[in-house]
Amino acid sequence: MRVYDGKQIYELWVKAWNEDVSVLDEITASDCTVHQARTDGKTSDKIKGSEALKGIIKDGHAYFDNVKMLVEVGPIVDKSYVSARWKFIGSYKGGMQGAKAEIGEEVSFNGMDMFYVNDGLIKEYWVSSDGISLMEQLGIF
Repeated sequence: MRVYDGKQIYELWVKAWNEDVSVLDEITASDCTVHQARTDGKTSDKIKGSEALKGIIKDGHAYFDNVKMLVEVGPIVDKSYVSARWKFIGSYKGGMQGAKAEIGEEVSFNGMDMFYVNDGLIKEYWVSSDGISLMEQLGIF
């Protein structure tokens, strides 16, 4: 099994968002924990490993087409931690409760990721994003 450094892991994370989530299987520990504030009632406690990270991406793609995840700052590697600031861009495809945006409207918002990496595998993941900006663009408030 190949061992990736922090920068390579983040590049593969972006690839998972933009192209193919299966790359997460080779860079995620089976007990990887996601730390994410959610408004949809889901918790990050029940699902671990690459399936938890794939779930984040699946949820991120659920209401949007033409998704692109762009790195704006980083990745920054400090020992076992990898972080970056990103920009999400996508075209609204409808279906989000309370959204008044037109189907096809492009939205974008920013966020930050931090991974704890051990033995070349993602063990923990924290994400913080500007969900208020997204909700404003979608006309939710």
